[in-house]
Amino acid sequence: METCSIIQTQLPANIPLTSSDLLTEGAPIQPDPPSKHWKPELYFFRDGARIEAAFRKFIHRAPPDQKDDSYELIVCHANVIRYFVMRALQLNPEAWLRLSLDHASITWLSIYPNGRVSLRCYSNSGYMPPEAISR
Repeated sequence: METCSIIQTQLPANIPLTSSDLLTEGAPIQPDPPSKHWKPELYFFRDGARIEAAFRKFIHRAPPDQKDDSYELIVCHANVIRYFVMRALQLNPEAWLRLSLDHASITWLSIYPNGRVSLRCYSNSGYMPPEAISR
């Protein structure tokens, strides 16, 4: 919530801030290839269904009757973002750990009414000074 609070100070006052436990950090699925340094087996059995539920709740087409563009700003941990990107692009979700993501970076997915998905930017941290960027 700390990052959300900081971001919210830069947005119009009428944008609501909500929280979801579905977006809590975790290991979404067993990575392929397996990590040599991190053993997430204990976590993906616990976290995988929750993170998949978050994907289904937050990443979807707009309702058929929606006429205008809409935007959802989701602030969460890197593992969740990696998994969302792989699933949204219909790529092998087990490859999520192959993606690197800067902390506090911006990833932008566009989901079109016909179901086409485009990754507009990934791990964009260009707004931060270089010394503030970390992984």
